Amino acid sequence: MRKQLAKLKHRCRMLWRLAIWRTLLPCVYYLGCLRPIDPKLVFFVHDHEDKPGDNFVPIIQQLQQQGYTCEFHGRIKGVGGRLRQYWALLCFAWKYSRARAVFLMEVTGRIDICRPRKGTDIVQLWHGCGAFKQWGYSTVDLKWGSSARTYKFFPANRFYTYTSVSSPEVIRHYAQAFNNDPATIHAWGVPRTDFFFQPDIVAQCRAQVLQALPEIGDRKIVLYAPTFRGNSLRKSRHDDVLDYDMMDAQLGESCALLLKPHPRARKSIPEPMGETPFVFNAADMPIHVLLCAADLVITDYSSLIFEYSLLTRPMLFHAYDLGQYDKTRSFYYPYMDFVPGDLVWDTEDIIAGVQKNLLHGQFDAEQVRAFAQKFMCACDGESTKRIIQKVLGE
Repeated sequence: MRKQLAKLKHRCRMLWRLAIWRTLLPCVYYLGCLRPIDPKLVFFVHDHEDKPGDNFVPIIQQLQQQGYTCEFHGRIKGVGGRLRQYWALLCFAWKYSRARAVFLMEVTGRIDICRPRKGTDIVQLWHGCGAFKQWGYSTVDLKWGSSARTYKFFPANRFYTYTSVSSPEVIRHYAQAFNNDPATIHAWGVPRTDFFFQPDIVAQCRAQVLQALPEIGDRKIVLYAPTFRGNSLRKSRHDDVLDYDMMDAQLGESCALLLKPHPRARKSIPEPMGETPFVFNAADMPIHVLLCAADLVITDYSSLIFEYSLLTRPMLFHAYDLGQYDKTRSFYYPYMDFVPGDLVWDTEDIIAGVQKNLLHGQFDAEQVRAFAQKFMCACDGESTKRIIQKVLGE
């Protein structure tokens, strides 16, 4: 009886959601379409953030200088009660009907309420460069991905006019992940990577980190930035598997370790114990600043390796759970052959890898350059200007 009630409740919620998304929101949108498009109104939409993301900021700044009105529409779920959330969706649908362009950084259900009117472009910038671990339609019915049934009732990514990616190499993977025509996907670059082509600003990042953490001194900076674990964003976590004492004993005199957990898992990261000056929690520092300040990065399956490759610095890949991760999430390329750096499986391997690649300078710079050329060749410091010109003709 309890199971039957739970199933009935779930079906009622599904029917209510279908009524909102398939009927009410489209009606409001089409009513709004009775008004003309505002040629200077541009939306920036992110369902999981309360402020513009790093791919949005450069475009917003440039468009505002050119006289555009830029509106950011952030997280609705979890903000106020259910009625307030529905009201926010209705207001968005009404305003969205007049937008000249809408920029996204993630999959956003609000854009899929109905086909946008002629004259409104939907531009997907995505929040990661390159193509590494699979997502979207590539992971249908995997533990990580959504079910085919979910996509049947709530299809995603249907109305993208353009998607901008970091190189021609990854177009086919984005086409699969978004279930889109490859002709809509273009190697125009990634706006936030323009930052890495400004040498003066890159050089200032270490000073910025040292100002916040003066205990680092003149030691080398090693950044540990793993992605989250778990089969969904809601259940994301950080697995703390390093032996900090062992690393401190062998690397502490020459290096400092900065911990940067994934934003989705930061609440679950434990503070390192003790008063050692070797380990620092950098959770609140911007990732682009940390990447520019780091002399070496330790990561696992994070797409930050694409941006970091632009700096031609050494990387270590701590893939201690590779078999399980590959089984539940999968990759677009064979992991062992893909990564541009040494694979490390435990703390001892990490220590040896830091000593070899950083302290002894024995890392393969050509491997990193080839990786950047393959996956980041459209990122040249002009991505923001290029995207605006292609989309808006400015």
